[in-house]
Parts: sequence; C-alpha cells; structure tokens
Amino acid sequence: MAFAKEFSIGPEQVRAFADLVGDHNPVHLDPDFARTTKYGGCICHGMLVASYISGCLVEAFGQGTIYVEQAVRFRRPVPVGSRIRVGLGDPEAGPKGQSIVPTVIEVQQGDLWKKVLEGQATVLPGE
Repeated sequence: MAFAKEFSIGPEQVRAFADLVGDHNPVHLDPDFARTTKYGGCICHGMLVASYISGCLVEAFGQGTIYVEQAVRFRRPVPVGSRIRVGLGDPEAGPKGQSIVPTVIEVQQGDLWKKVLEGQATVLPGE
C-alpha cells in the first residue's frame, strides 16, 4: 500500500456514529443483545469503518481533495474495540483529472491483520 494509517474504534465512536446517522441497531450498541447474535458481541457499523477512508484520502492527496466516489465490499464485521488499518494503493489516472485509488481496511486480530473492506475511491486531488 502506498499509504496506511491505524485507528481504534471504541464504543464512544460507535455511539456517536449511531446518533449521527440514526442507526441504533442493537447489534452495534447493546452488548447483551449482541452476545446472542452470530457475531458474539457488538460490531461496528460498516459505514463507520468505511468513513475512515475519507480523512486518509485528504492526508494522502492534500487539503482540498474532493471525494467523488467510493465502491466498497464488506468482507467481515469489525468488533467494537478493534484496531483497524486503512490502506490506500497507488493511484491510477482517471477521467477529468481524477485519480482512482484502491482502498483496503483490515482489522487486527492478534498478530494478524484480516481484510474487512476492499474497494476503490475516485478523488480529485487537492494541493
């Protein structure tokens, strides 16, 4: 990956995201309920995890970068309290001055990193 950055996603971030977007599904917020699901505990909203790509694109491409499009495929859930790593691949030239950027997010599980999201972003680079 041409760019990588790590983040932790705790219950505070999950609650704030749920309040912001109005998605209060108990699998994200209620540990007692979430333990009864196939996940065995609370999981992060997929779009919360994906949203970490945005800031990484600005950091990699400069202030003023415009996020035009994002294609994502969610591979596995991210347990609340996890450490994730956002990776941006080498950009390819797209139409109208845009750059097409491979995107990957992984979750740390012990010493291993497991892919949870993959896709590609289209941006108009900034500075």
